[in-house]
Amino acid sequence: MSHLLAREWARFAATPRLWWFTLLLPVMLPGLLLLIFIEQVPDQLPVAVVDQDQSAGSRQLVRALDGTPGLRIAAHLPDMNAAASRVRQGDVYAVIVVPRDFAREVIRAEQPRIQLYYNRQTLTAGNLVLREVRTAVTTTAIGIGMAQGALPAVLVESHALFNPGLEFGRFLALPLAVAVLHVLMVVLAIDVTGRELRDGSAGDWMDAAGGGMVTALLGKLLPYMVWFFVFGLLLLAVLLRLLGTEFKGSLIVWILGWLGLVLASFGLGAFLLGLLGNLRLATSVASVLVSPAFAYSGMTFPTAAMDGFAAFWAQALPLGYFLHLQSAQVLMAAPPAAALWHVFALLLFALLPVLTLRRWRRWFTDPDSWGQA
Repeated sequence: MSHLLAREWARFAATPRLWWFTLLLPVMLPGLLLLIFIEQVPDQLPVAVVDQDQSAGSRQLVRALDGTPGLRIAAHLPDMNAAASRVRQGDVYAVIVVPRDFAREVIRAEQPRIQLYYNRQTLTAGNLVLREVRTAVTTTAIGIGMAQGALPAVLVESHALFNPGLEFGRFLALPLAVAVLHVLMVVLAIDVTGRELRDGSAGDWMDAAGGGMVTALLGKLLPYMVWFFVFGLLLLAVLLRLLGTEFKGSLIVWILGWLGLVLASFGLGAFLLGLLGNLRLATSVASVLVSPAFAYSGMTFPTAAMDGFAAFWAQALPLGYFLHLQSAQVLMAAPPAAALWHVFALLLFALLPVLTLRRWRRWFTDPDSWGQA
């Protein structure tokens, strides 16, 4: 094994491409994500107001809207035609229409309707605008009603769990960073093994391993697996610190899950190369499989609501298992027992290369298979 590790170190030191895969890209890509999400919550989103009431109460509502951290009144417009033009031009994310007799109907407890027109194509901004408008309208209506001696209606008090500030850094930065590393690990596993085939050095590799296929694979992939495992621990600590996120669950469970994802990622890459026996084809297939994995992970759309192919695909990729474990441990303080299935599933992915060992042995002991792209 020591001879194999020394051989791999020599190949790594002489291959700048591997430096990119293991040292530069794992730092640069999560760093870029951190720069994007460091603000945590979008704020001061521009909106327009059409005040048809022009009363003291409606002006109080407009001030309340402008005072929310998420909104900024960018325009006071006379009618909906002018407002619609601003939305189409992208100048504002939403239009808030205060109807005539707004203040009078609040005092009479007649529940006036504030009309909100927002661009739902920008889902995140639209949801934030909706939340801020609801908060401002409720607060203003209560204030006007109580000032006039009117009793406010029954209110629903809601409490957001686990991410009360709706901070997108907590919600997206860490999962996306993990998704990036997952892609890199799968592609790297294919690259470092597949190039032995393409470069015609598979015979030397097998000789260094004493002819053992499992030994050859372990000697090839182990240094990279150890590096990404350690790097993932460092990345978690850095991101949690910079995003101001408290780790609420079991760190040991998270470490076991991360180890499982590292093994699963390299296992998936080795499985694809063993199955296809071609570096270029295996890399292309891996890109199709793992690049959209985040979309099926359940972080942005719940897996419980998926059906058909989407539900199957969510279960057929390793990333979602780890991201659910991570979310449960980092933000929710879920009991460790809840993570056992996720760790077990990741270990099953890690064993995928066993299914292709015979094909591996055929590819790497048959000189006719060497030198192909």
